[in-house]
Amino acid sequence: MIVRRARSGRAVARLREAAGSPEDVERILQEQPVPIVEGTLSTFVWRGEADAVAVEHRIVGLQEPLPLRRIRNSDVWFATVELPPGSRVEYRMLLRYGDHIENVLDPRNPRQVSDPSTTKSVLEAGGYATPDWALPDPDVVPGELIETRVASKHLGRDVRLTLYLPMRMRRHDRLPVVVMHDGSDFIRYGGVTTVLDNLMHRRLMADAVVALLHAGDRFVEYTGNPAHARFLTAELIPQLERSLPLRGDPHGRILAGASLGAIAALSAAARAPGFYGGLLLQSGTFIYSSVGRGSGAPPPWWPPAGAPALERVLRFVNKLRADPAFLCDRIFHSLGAFEPSADRNRAMAATLRAMAASYRMEEGLDGHNWISWRDCLHDGFAWLLPGDARSIYP
Repeated sequence: MIVRRARSGRAVARLREAAGSPEDVERILQEQPVPIVEGTLSTFVWRGEADAVAVEHRIVGLQEPLPLRRIRNSDVWFATVELPPGSRVEYRMLLRYGDHIENVLDPRNPRQVSDPSTTKSVLEAGGYATPDWALPDPDVVPGELIETRVASKHLGRDVRLTLYLPMRMRRHDRLPVVVMHDGSDFIRYGGVTTVLDNLMHRRLMADAVVALLHAGDRFVEYTGNPAHARFLTAELIPQLERSLPLRGDPHGRILAGASLGAIAALSAAARAPGFYGGLLLQSGTFIYSSVGRGSGAPPPWWPPAGAPALERVLRFVNKLRADPAFLCDRIFHSLGAFEPSADRNRAMAATLRAMAASYRMEEGLDGHNWISWRDCLHDGFAWLLPGDARSIYP
C-alpha cells in the first residue's frame, strides 16, 4: 500500500490566488474541514508564523516528518498526500521557531483521539466512517461489567480483569470465553464494550463472556513469557470455567491481543496446542532474525538490543517460523497497512496459516493504533464466533 506526496488540489490553488488577502484566506479555510479532502487528495494546512512546519505521523513509506511548504506572500503552509479511499491517519503538527520545536494538535481539526501516551488529530479520508456497530446504540441493553482479580501463582501477583457478561447470559448457557489482552486500553481507547454490546445484540457474533485483562509490566509479561502463558492456561481459564456457564472445550476458548498482546496470545497458544480454538491477533510485534519478506528488525520504540524482552520475542518468533506447529482451529490476523510493522506482519502469514485449520488476514487502511484495531473487531469476532455459540462447531 503506497501513500505518497502529491500535487496540490483545487483548494490550494484557491489559497494561492487569495494569498494577498488574509480575510479571503481565512474565509476559504472556514468553508471546509481541515485537513482538506478532495477525492484521493488530502491536504494538511497550517496558518501562522514559523520557521518550519511539518506533520508528525506513522505512515510507512512517507517522509517522516512530512514538511509543509509555505504559500508565497502568505502565512499558510500545506502538504498534500494521496491516500486510498477509506484511509484514516493519526497525526500531530511540528512547529519550529529557531532551535525550539513545538509538538501540537492541529487547531483547525476538531477530530481527535487519545491513546495511553498522547492525544492526536485525525485525518479521515473520503470513504472512511466510524462503523455504526462501534457507536453507542440507545436501543441496546449493555452487558454487565464486573471488576475482579485472579490470584496467580505463576505471575506472583493478583491479576486485575474486567469481565464482560452478555445481556442474554443465563445460568444454563454454555458460552465461549474470549480473553483479551490490554483490556483496560481496549475499553478506554478502543470502545470494546460498546462494540461487544452491538455485535451481540445484532447477533453479528455469538454471545460470549469476555475477560479483559489489565496489563502489569507488558515488556515482562506480554513478550512470550512462559509464566504468563501458564497463568492463562492453568489458572485463568480453569477458574472462569468453574465459576461461569462456559463451554469448557477448546472451541469455546479464544485468545485475543494487539501489538505485544498478540505475542502474548500466540505464545500461550503455542505452549498449549489444541487447548484454544481460535486466536485474534492484531498488528503483532513480530521480530525475527531471518529477514524473509520485509524487515524483521524491531520497531523504533522497542527496548535496546540485549534487553530480555527483545531476546525472548526473537527466540519465540524465530522458533515459530522455523517449525510452525498446529495450534488451533482458526486464526484471525489483522494489521494496519500504514503501520511500520505491516511488512513484518505480512511476512508471518505463511507461518500463521500453517498453525491453524483456517486462517484469515485483513488489512485496514490505518496505522498501529486502537481505532485501527477496533475497526477490525467486527470481522474478527464474527468469523471466530459466528451466530449462536452452540452452533459454531458440530
